[in-house]
Amino acid sequence: MKNPRELEIESLPFTLMGEGPQSQVAPLLQGGMLTLTADAGADMFLDPAGSAGTADAERYVSPVQGDFRLSAFVSPVFVSDFDSGVLIGYLDPLNWFKICAELDPSGTTRVVSVVTRDGKSDDCDSWPIDRAGTYLRISRLGAAFALHASVDGERWNMVRYFAMGDPAPESVKIGFAAQSPSGEGTTATFSHIAFDAKTLTQVRDGS
Repeated sequence: MKNPRELEIESLPFTLMGEGPQSQVAPLLQGGMLTLTADAGADMFLDPAGSAGTADAERYVSPVQGDFRLSAFVSPVFVSDFDSGVLIGYLDPLNWFKICAELDPSGTTRVVSVVTRDGKSDDCDSWPIDRAGTYLRISRLGAAFALHASVDGERWNMVRYFAMGDPAPESVKIGFAAQSPSGEGTTATFSHIAFDAKTLTQVRDGS
């Protein structure tokens, strides 16, 4: 019998595996679109000030070696502060990165990114987005990683460009998550999911 925490998406050359606490609501995969449900309080953030943080959002990921680009149109249901849909790159419980379509405390929906190293997360708010969602992408180019966002999935704007340690990790688990740190739960839908093993040639414009 198939593992209930396995997801096979036609546009991806690998199987996604569920990690972290299992959500009360199972993922929905329909017509190439993936919908994930975050339980109340689900989050991936370790406060750099040392106060209590959480790293317990269920995520669906697969290990990938070499250069890659993973993108999707991310459309969360925005209800409470910090509700978000996430593309994530996960190394271990103390090291990961993510790019989110997120609701901030001012009521603005925007691109947000986090890079967590050695158990300490940073937090970077970027530009506002439409409440319907936005295209997000995570990429690897050699020892470096890049996060991009796009209105149309064609023209990309750089959000972050960074490394994840020296030496660089041999592989990274990449995939999707939904978060509701301050709320009672929400859903995030990922459509137009695309993956390739190509290397970015221009990190600034994402080409």
